[in-house]
Amino acid sequence: MNLSWKKLRHLADTYGDSFYILDLEQFNRNYQNFLAAFQSIYPNSQIAYSYKTNYTPRLCQLTEQMQGYAEVVSGMEYNLALKIGVAPERIIFNGPYKQAHDLERALLNHSIVNIDSTYEVKHICALSSQFPQQTIQVGIRCNFIIGTESPSRFGFDIKDQNFQKALKTLRNLPNCQITGIHCHFLPHERSTESYKKIARQMIQLALTEFAQDNLKFIDLGGGFFSPMPIELQQQFSHPIPTFSDYGYAIANEFKAAFPKNGPELILEPGISLTADTMQFVTKIIDIKAHEKHQIALAAASRYDIKPNLSARNLPLSVFHAPDSKPRQGIFNIVGSTCMENDCLYDNYTGKLGVNDHIVFNNVGAYTNVLRPPFINFAPPIISIDAQEKIEMIRRRETLDDIFSTYTF
Repeated sequence: MNLSWKKLRHLADTYGDSFYILDLEQFNRNYQNFLAAFQSIYPNSQIAYSYKTNYTPRLCQLTEQMQGYAEVVSGMEYNLALKIGVAPERIIFNGPYKQAHDLERALLNHSIVNIDSTYEVKHICALSSQFPQQTIQVGIRCNFIIGTESPSRFGFDIKDQNFQKALKTLRNLPNCQITGIHCHFLPHERSTESYKKIARQMIQLALTEFAQDNLKFIDLGGGFFSPMPIELQQQFSHPIPTFSDYGYAIANEFKAAFPKNGPELILEPGISLTADTMQFVTKIIDIKAHEKHQIALAAASRYDIKPNLSARNLPLSVFHAPDSKPRQGIFNIVGSTCMENDCLYDNYTGKLGVNDHIVFNNVGAYTNVLRPPFINFAPPIISIDAQEKIEMIRRRETLDDIFSTYTF
């Protein structure tokens, strides 16, 4: 949709002064481009979409339609995948804390469960004894040093004795199979060289420590950068790899190690698929002078676009109202909450006026899922297709949505 102030005003009249626009076609393009970057080199590659990054049901449904896995990290997300209609065996259950009933359900439903700690091994031993006729298949999250980063707190340290104990215990269970290995890191600069090292280490583990297990999959997790405009790239001190860069670095390692009939390479992208699929629209309510710069008050807050409190300024576009009489200058675009640090954009240089609409880009990852129920209702999410047909994806939050679980 080609946006204009008039169109945004019409949308605001219907959906309120602030709202998200979800581009479903962009998600489709990102999904297919990411997958092609790997499958073109190592055909046995597949996506497991990270629900935690943006669990908007329409995105999860698109993943299911494109035959990807659902990657979940809690019982809540597991239930969402089932409600959407994902077959249990197409759900990958990760995360450090799996409640006993959720772990049992996932294992008995033949979901892919990547265990993170020794407490899960104890649960698996009990299940093995309770259900001797049931084959229990598990994956193991592996932890190792990949560079100068601080050690990760997740998974089994491959140099720790508990790693070997877990392997021995699981292999001694008559009805348990270790079917895969998993890892997930946020390497330095998320560089292709770091991911290449991760791929090599996981392949080495598969060919040595897990050679006897005849692994079905090797899951490298996510953390890959998304496509981003130059304005955002320039706020990083290092190059931003493309999907093709990641595919070339990782898939070639798998192709060399497994020229025929290798294990499935699973990737768990979240940010890379969603970051540029959402925009956030809000309105300038007032502008006032300040000793150092002007202050433009928006009808939204930083929690709508940067709930992780990132210091980076997101790319934005300004659509001037016909009667706004915009001022030229340097502005802090501040939010509608009573928090002093509620700033949506620091030091914006340009023209702004009252009733202008501002559109922030690259807000599709960790925004609507992390936004707290704080002071204001969560904005609605709409989608607009190529024919400018509008679909309500999520309505605006209400008082009952927030307070129905409280006792009055």
